[in-house]
Amino acid sequence: MKTRTSIYHLLLAVCFTLCCTAGLRAQENREISGTVKDAATGTPLTGVSVRVNGKSQATATDASGRFALQAAQGDVLVFSYLGYRTQEITVGTSASYTVGLQPAEAEELGEVVVTALGIERKTRSLSYATQQLSADQLDEVRDNSGNIMNSLSGKVAGAVITPAATGPGGAARVVLRGNRSISGNNNALIVVDGVPIDNSSNPQANSTFNSYGGSDGAANLNPDDIESVNVLKGATAAALYGSRAANGAIVITTKRGKEGKLAIDYNGGVSIDQPNLLMDFQNTYGRGNGGEAGATAGESWGAPATTYPDNVRSVFRTAATVNNSVNLSGGTENMQGYASYTNNHNAGILPGNDLDRNTLNLRVNNTFFSKLTTDAKITYLNQKISNKPRLGDTGTPMGIYIMPRDMSEAELRDFEGTDPVTGEPTRKYWTTSSIFDNPYWDLNRTSVNEERNRVTLLGSASYQLTDWLRVLARYSFDRYDDKETGRYYNGTVSLGSVQPGGQYYETYNVRSERNIDVLISGDNKLSGDLSLTYNLGGSVLNRKSNSLQNMANGLSIPNQFNLSFATTPAFNNVSIIERELQSIYGSAQLNFRDYLYLDVSARNDWSSTLPSPHSYFYPSVGLSAVLSDALSLPEWVSFGKVRASYTEVGNDAAPYLLDQLYNFSLGAGQGFVSRDLTRAISNLKPENTQAYEVGLDWRFFNNRLGIEATFYKTNTINQLLYIGLPLASGYSQQYINAGNIENKGIELQLNGTPIRGERFSWTTYINFSRNVNEIIKLSDQSNRADLSTSTRLASVVAVEGGSYGDLYGYAWEKDANGNHLVNDAGLPIVKANTKIGNFNPDFLLGWGNTLSYGQFSLSFLIDGRVGGEMVSGTDSFLGAYGLGDYTAQYRDGGLILPGVKADGTPNTTAIDAQKFWTAVSQNGRDAWGEFFTYSTTNFRLREASLGYEFPLNGGAFKRAQVSLTGRNLFFLYRGKSTLDIPGMQRRTIPIDPEAALGIGNYQGVEAGLLPSVRSFGLNVKLSF
Repeated sequence: MKTRTSIYHLLLAVCFTLCCTAGLRAQENREISGTVKDAATGTPLTGVSVRVNGKSQATATDASGRFALQAAQGDVLVFSYLGYRTQEITVGTSASYTVGLQPAEAEELGEVVVTALGIERKTRSLSYATQQLSADQLDEVRDNSGNIMNSLSGKVAGAVITPAATGPGGAARVVLRGNRSISGNNNALIVVDGVPIDNSSNPQANSTFNSYGGSDGAANLNPDDIESVNVLKGATAAALYGSRAANGAIVITTKRGKEGKLAIDYNGGVSIDQPNLLMDFQNTYGRGNGGEAGATAGESWGAPATTYPDNVRSVFRTAATVNNSVNLSGGTENMQGYASYTNNHNAGILPGNDLDRNTLNLRVNNTFFSKLTTDAKITYLNQKISNKPRLGDTGTPMGIYIMPRDMSEAELRDFEGTDPVTGEPTRKYWTTSSIFDNPYWDLNRTSVNEERNRVTLLGSASYQLTDWLRVLARYSFDRYDDKETGRYYNGTVSLGSVQPGGQYYETYNVRSERNIDVLISGDNKLSGDLSLTYNLGGSVLNRKSNSLQNMANGLSIPNQFNLSFATTPAFNNVSIIERELQSIYGSAQLNFRDYLYLDVSARNDWSSTLPSPHSYFYPSVGLSAVLSDALSLPEWVSFGKVRASYTEVGNDAAPYLLDQLYNFSLGAGQGFVSRDLTRAISNLKPENTQAYEVGLDWRFFNNRLGIEATFYKTNTINQLLYIGLPLASGYSQQYINAGNIENKGIELQLNGTPIRGERFSWTTYINFSRNVNEIIKLSDQSNRADLSTSTRLASVVAVEGGSYGDLYGYAWEKDANGNHLVNDAGLPIVKANTKIGNFNPDFLLGWGNTLSYGQFSLSFLIDGRVGGEMVSGTDSFLGAYGLGDYTAQYRDGGLILPGVKADGTPNTTAIDAQKFWTAVSQNGRDAWGEFFTYSTTNFRLREASLGYEFPLNGGAFKRAQVSLTGRNLFFLYRGKSTLDIPGMQRRTIPIDPEAALGIGNYQGVEAGLLPSVRSFGLNVKLSF
């Protein structure tokens, strides 16, 4: 409470300062406004940079090409825009100007992006691929999870975005250019304002058992505070960030104050979210078995009955998501401030599942004198998630899906009675079950709630030592405190371990990062043709985390959820971790005539998680050439560039692997200490990624058409692997360094402006990427590494000669002639440990469009994944319980599976649907994987927006825009079952092909996912 009060007072102080300083400045400046257009066509240009030369005032044109900023008579306004010549005008007595920009020649192109460590670079000089997104591409059509990473889907070539299907606040997996690490992290690094942030997540699912997914660090990022996002896809681009950037980086630049009078921006939206994808159920047969009705049966293998087609849908709700954000900006030439407050309320489609998030952001930039500038920012977040859904094979969604088809909503809602002695609620279920509860019992009598308080601090000071040398010192601190509470009423069985009286627990997680770095940057002209730009820096990164769970499994007073009533108190998951990384790094670029660039960089890290001397070194080199400047090319070629690079990036390991660990357990006396069964690895080496990249960037017809292509290859060696040990050794397994995983692929980005008229314009882009992964080598001791210990439905493995993410499980065995084998009962014979798929897509596509007519604009994005497989535990339960629409076939028998018996004779034994589906599903939890494996190929209308920009002529409003939005509106195609079961049609995947139980390396196997969500919304943007 004290922290919130302090921040509130600080916000008032900043607002007061902004108002006062803006008023002082207004005595010297006045508002200058106008419109910027294409000089040839008269089309308004959006996003043109407008700044006052030599001063800090700057802005950008809106969707109608309009701008407004503070300037004094005699000031020079500079207008710059990618693909156009920079133009300058001097402010006179007029307060309004119309500016026409001319298309640029190739040598004039100079788009600037933010790269590693916050360093700004011209894209023409880069030897590696990047892709930049503006704030408007992220904050208008939002994902209902509240995680901005999901908004990158389809917009970034080479990015595979996998959301955890855990409702609001869910984490997201972002993999750039393929998976590299078997036991480590494959997520891209998240960087905000030049400093990496903690993007760790609470424990993620590593099996199909029930689990609660947690948020990650990226889920806390506020889209309304973001200015731009630049994706550094490869190791070359991100190498200066060190170990954590081996998987690429998402570099986010946030908003800051601008000189001028106080400006206020509001962005608000509301969306209605509803289940987009529910499986197809049979609606003919009710409870029972063998075609006979059974009132107490749990399955729907009974006789024809009155069914309720919408009984599953009735449990889910239509949810509302509301976002409101306001920011204030202004200041003088020497001091600018930015303050914002954002409130997000995201409701899940399960009743009671809600996210409430409040974010305060304050930022002040100062120029104390011409050589010294400072930047200070504080961000505070409070996030609460109530009634987090439990996923997995006994999770809440699975409990909903398996209800009998003849169960009415009224019967379903009768989920509890009352104990006549204690007056406490007692569980009701429609049949005997030791693993499932009525879903309404789950929703009302179990709950897991999470609260996070997070504070992020950033402070930097930059001093211009000379006109060619600058030093930057920066400090950042990021800490978040999580508290999770779980309540389970007496009698709950779906959790599997609730003792008499009920269960209650409190889990505390505290994580913090502190980073201190210094960067010296220089720029020297060596001769008339040659210049040198360089950076030299060092940093110290400290990371700490600790966790503790107080468990009361069993309560002396039933359903009194307090640790004081614990019958068997316990302390679980006690963990204290601390690690440090010290680094020095440098980069240099030689520039020859502004068309030939040579880049070199090097970094050395000292990690506390590695054995002495803790050191590892990695370099990079890159070359780029702007051929359109160096050579005489046809007029229709606007710009042409080629590039190549080679990089090595190290990656340290998790802490405490060097020495033998011991476990402490509560017990009689002082308790018990036992040795951990994993043998330590004293000679641990860091992972090493070697990356090659070549590419080109060409633009044609006055920049109306552009193509960027990248070809890459990476090899990651010294993987950290587990291998088994004989019991006689006293250990069950040990770590070793071994392995070589290779990723190679291509990324293509096409963009164009097919139509550019005075009233109507159309811009479009296409992203394409393909990655091929190969496990070249694991180790001499083992040619297989498991990505999870779970073997239910399928095992997720890395096999030498295969690909990362191969899925192995039970498959329908064939004879030497390719005939399916069946047993004497006419049922399939299966073979264990057979490859049945791989969870990675073969290639990705995204097609985005913006059409503008007058004040109207229409944007939409269609994207898709081709290839990849998923084993669906949800579908195996639908088969086991006689619920899927496909189970209606052959209810009365007559199914003869084409195949042969072991002796080669043709199968002639007829079976019915129940015998077949209960056999292959193995009661749902242990299904034969191949029978429930689906292609995850899918195409969807990812998002759409129809906006109107109100024409404004003075007054209080500077901008007013209203948009109708939609996300995940519908699927154009969804993948089919990979096994063509003779006599049956191929089935369509019953869940979202891109969703997952969690964001770890356990992918490609699901059970009990929530349905995907379709959103319809209204968004309003106002500027004062």
